[in-house]
Amino acid sequence: MTMVQCLSLPDANAKCVMDCETQTYNSICAADDKGTTKTYRNVCVMKVENCLQNANFQKISDKECP
Repeated sequence: MTMVQCLSLPDANAKCVMDCETQTYNSICAADDKGTTKTYRNVCVMKVENCLQNANFQKISDKECP
């Protein structure tokens, strides 16, 4: 038997869907063009948040932000 799970998402957010739960926990530090820094669980989570929030965080380090 095959089970299929369907999600109903607004069209605007559909392009932002990525399966970050299967990604390894690998903290990164990212910064935006204003100099704001933020720690993310991994690059995938950063990309999804960038998409959903129309943000532009970029990875600057392979560790948590200070």
